[in-house]
Amino acid sequence: MGSGIHVLCVDDDPSVCELEATVLERTDEGLDVTTAGSGREGLAVLDGSDIDCIVSDYDMPEMDGLEFLDVVRDRDPAIPFLLVTGTDPSEIAREAIEAGVTDYLQKRRGTVQYEILAHRIRQAVEKRRAERARAAADRRLERYRKLVENVADPMYLLDETGSIALVNDALVDRLGRDRDRLVGSNIERFVTDETFERATAALRESLESDPTTASSFESAFEVEDGGRKICETSVTPLLTDDGELDGSVGVVREITRRKERERELSQYETILETAPFGLFVLDADATIVWMNEEYASEFEEERDDLLGLEFPTLVERGYYQEAAIDRYIDDVRALLSSNNDRELATYNIQFRSAEGDERIYDVHTKLLPLEDGEFAGTVHALRDITQQQHYRDELERQNERLEEFASLVSHDLRNPLNVAQGHLDMLDEQVDSQHVDELRWSLSRMEELVDGLLRLARQGKTIGDREWVSLASVAREAWSTVDTGDARLEVDTDVRIYADEARIRELLENLCRNAVEHGSTGPESRTDSDPAGRDPVDAEGGETGALTVTIGAVDREQGSTGDPTRSRGFYVADSGLGLPDDRESLFEFGYTTSPEGTGFGLAIVEQIAEAHGWEVSAGESRDGGARFEIRGVSVDADETDLE
Repeated sequence: MGSGIHVLCVDDDPSVCELEATVLERTDEGLDVTTAGSGREGLAVLDGSDIDCIVSDYDMPEMDGLEFLDVVRDRDPAIPFLLVTGTDPSEIAREAIEAGVTDYLQKRRGTVQYEILAHRIRQAVEKRRAERARAAADRRLERYRKLVENVADPMYLLDETGSIALVNDALVDRLGRDRDRLVGSNIERFVTDETFERATAALRESLESDPTTASSFESAFEVEDGGRKICETSVTPLLTDDGELDGSVGVVREITRRKERERELSQYETILETAPFGLFVLDADATIVWMNEEYASEFEEERDDLLGLEFPTLVERGYYQEAAIDRYIDDVRALLSSNNDRELATYNIQFRSAEGDERIYDVHTKLLPLEDGEFAGTVHALRDITQQQHYRDELERQNERLEEFASLVSHDLRNPLNVAQGHLDMLDEQVDSQHVDELRWSLSRMEELVDGLLRLARQGKTIGDREWVSLASVAREAWSTVDTGDARLEVDTDVRIYADEARIRELLENLCRNAVEHGSTGPESRTDSDPAGRDPVDAEGGETGALTVTIGAVDREQGSTGDPTRSRGFYVADSGLGLPDDRESLFEFGYTTSPEGTGFGLAIVEQIAEAHGWEVSAGESRDGGARFEIRGVSVDADETDLE
């Protein structure tokens, strides 16, 4: 029935003492009764034993029950003292209460009275024990109060039930809650279930290992605005003098931002680890401190064996050439130079794999953030361009062979043409005939075809390095190379496009030439260019007049097609006669609607566009003429620059 209670029964009648002891111990097995025949004998027992409660008769010789109570109270003001009397208790009630009696009752016949007495004994003792425990806790709490309140970090103290006994101002401010709502409430109200389980486990760990050592765990506190604070809590158990758990004290350090940063870093690390290109980091001493799996897979060694190596070691092992070290030093010096405004160094580097395969990588190098103004290292991104480089080299060889072939054919055709032209000039001096004009036009036409063939072969080259090019500037340069006659150019943009400047100029030259030659009568009449007076097929009638050619930029949602999904680009439009009905054949090699045309111009336009990864289309301009749009272009411009 609980912890043991040592009771002292005092009565001058030995039989009564014996009966009380027997019945009380039988009624409550937790009671251990010692008897005394007088007050003085009872005091002697108190001196030599640890008594929890005293039961005394009132009517005793020498020293009655109240006198005995007075002496006891002088020794122990709080020990439970129950007074038993054979007379009416009301006669002595006032005097007993003033003397400090705990309870009193009247003697009766039978054993029922002893059951009542046993109950009151236990009740009185447990009440005193609770008061003593509460007083001890208050004393301990007062000792901790100054400590908790003076600590700068958020701190709390829990009692043995998990209720909050103390919180300092720092924790109140951090949680944004009223102190009165915190103190006295169980900690479970303000933390997640997972946090409570972690706290319980940490406390258990400390108790099982070293109760004087704090255990740390990650915790989540609910704040007043409904949010959540992620914290790291260090908890230490508080023990009673008997070594029993009396509560715990916790110091809280918020780590919400750190955890968010850790999550971000984890996400970035996942992205970098799964990136389809190699990445590695060198510190200030050129030591490899990190690499992703893609880069590590190129080596014979395991990644852990590569980390900590200096980069020159990879050169020594044959993975890179000696020039890689010199290039790295030059790039770092350039990036660190105060005269440098670049943040990135790019170059190609040769790599030999463990199997002996030769590869070419496109490398991008960037400085790590400086540490106290000092160089901290570099990060490198590598992309395998071996196939692209082989393709580019092969394409260059094919282009060279194609140009040689075109030049050879052009040369072989020009020689007989020049001979025929010379004989025609001599014939013209001797004979006045319309057939001479026909022959002269035919030879001129053959020369144009030869020039077109050579131009087509040269236009077929792959594009070179791209750069940001002013569309307005390159458009005017292209216009200046075309025989435009009375035609007029309008450049309605100042955007920049990312392209091979020479190739984009050639593209615009062909579109401008096409507009001038097919959009109007051009700089010379048809009868001047065609002695037979034949009309071009694509003219479809109409009057001659000045032509306007407009070059501008378009955005994703505009253009002649009305397709909102198409990307940015630029256009070349004219105010001429428009496109022929069979416009689907416009970009085919050799297609022309004019006897003077070679059929190569628009084919070259499409070829250059495709080499850049662009798309070209034809439609009708606002003025009813032709409009050619080039889409998929990287455009550097404000929205106000785009049509």
